[in-house]
Amino acid sequence: MTLLGSWAVSTVMTRQNKVPVNLAEFDGMDYTLALIPYWDMANHAYPDVKEHEDRCVAETCYNAASEQLECNLTREISATSANVPIFIVYGKRTDAEFLVHNGFVCPRNPYTSVQKRFTLIPAIPLYKERSHLLELLGIPTTGMFAFGLATDSRLADPISPELITLARVSAMNEKELQHYTALDAAERQKLCSYHSLLPVELCDRTDRWLATVMKIMLLRYPTTIEQDEELLKANRQMHHIRRLLIEYRLEEKQTLRSWVTASKR
Repeated sequence: MTLLGSWAVSTVMTRQNKVPVNLAEFDGMDYTLALIPYWDMANHAYPDVKEHEDRCVAETCYNAASEQLECNLTREISATSANVPIFIVYGKRTDAEFLVHNGFVCPRNPYTSVQKRFTLIPAIPLYKERSHLLELLGIPTTGMFAFGLATDSRLADPISPELITLARVSAMNEKELQHYTALDAAERQKLCSYHSLLPVELCDRTDRWLATVMKIMLLRYPTTIEQDEELLKANRQMHHIRRLLIEYRLEEKQTLRSWVTASKR
């Protein structure tokens, strides 16, 4: 299959919608995939996100009585409002998924998630004790770990269990390492939950560790956030693929910076 053919198939496959059929009774509900006219002409917006709250979003539900999909707008539009755009929700996707499957990047996407490599550095003090505690917790000392926005994230956990555990263990002092290593396994496992109630001092040091690591990652990019913003503003006619990649890079950096700024509050 040619590159153009592959793109065409991908375009159609990513725009299929699951539609209920054969609804004689809900116990036997079945689905089929279908293309719905006009939907692909609408841009994406989240109706419950602050930056999108003034947008008119079409929400879809299935009417069992009429056996058809129905779209309802989140706010009223008058007959004279011919130029008001209507948005739809493309799903709770990461920026990478939006870029690959839908061809755009969602600014300040509350459902985004970034993956970066994090490592417990052997040269740090108490490395042996830290790596032993991580082993007891079933967490690797290095790996690609995920995280979303530090604030305003709509993810169940803005940071993966692997990363929050690595951050907490990396921030511990010797006494804390001894304490959590000696704990019962079930109690010790609370370190892996982002929402666990832990000592304030440990939480503060964990936040500072995350902020430091994220700041270092930001310095590895060839451009700053401000330079990317200026690139997008000054070069309106740049190739659309280059613009998308810069937009994606910018959103990734904004996600990293959210952890840097969050620790300063």
